[in-house]
Amino acid sequence: MEEKNTSENDINISTSEKNAEIIEPNSSNPKETIIQNLETENMEVHHHPDLHHKPKKWKEYILEFLMIFLAVTMGFIAENIREHITEQKNAKILAQSLLDDIKQDTLSLHSLIDFSQKKLSAADSILSIVHTPRTIWNAKSFYTYITPMVTSIPFKSTDGTYSQMKTSGTLRYFKQSLVNIINAYAVQLKKTEYRDEVEDKGTWLLGNLLFDFINLEVITDMRLNKPVTHNMFIRINDEASTDKFINLIALNKGFRNRSFQEYKVQLKFADQLIESLKKEFNLD
Repeated sequence: MEEKNTSENDINISTSEKNAEIIEPNSSNPKETIIQNLETENMEVHHHPDLHHKPKKWKEYILEFLMIFLAVTMGFIAENIREHITEQKNAKILAQSLLDDIKQDTLSLHSLIDFSQKKLSAADSILSIVHTPRTIWNAKSFYTYITPMVTSIPFKSTDGTYSQMKTSGTLRYFKQSLVNIINAYAVQLKKTEYRDEVEDKGTWLLGNLLFDFINLEVITDMRLNKPVTHNMFIRINDEASTDKFINLIALNKGFRNRSFQEYKVQLKFADQLIESLKKEFNLD
């Protein structure tokens, strides 16, 4: 009986010790136990990944390069297309503006060509008068023909668009063949303007001489198409004055004839430029 009781007591003690071993961690500090469990889980979850990748095959590198190259190339092409469309649009706007300017120039040139013919005819008529005896000079005819001889009308080109294009570099929007025509027109313009400047100086020389010989109020009336109410005197009485007058008329006739030729050449270039602009940009 005692042995049996002793065995049962030993079993009970062993069981109590085991239970104590199981319960002891939880009963000491539950919070620490929870923290330890979380740390263990974190250590299991946040393990270091394997950063060693397998090397790519050379075909994959080539494919990636081709894709990048294709993307860059397509972007470059798209940008060029957009830029080309914008330039074409701007080119047509500039072409229309230039066309309007040249059309205005042609109107001025036609007017100056008509005036040149009138002035050249007047020079011939006035020379015919002064080569006759002084006593038969007709004062009204003399003043009628001398009026255009002391009139200077230089050609003024409407060059706003061309000047803007030359300064901004937008002439590059046009084909070289068209730019060549534009430049030829501009070169001829310098010649035309130069001839006008020369003639203008000759006109002033003639005008200075006539201050002492005729009544400029009559000239003013005739220019304005007003009735002449002033005395039409002519005081070219001696041979020296007559010869000097003849020389200045002949000189100005030559100047006007040169300007007349330049106007016709300028008009030819203008017509060529107008035709080219209309054809290139489908303008009216």
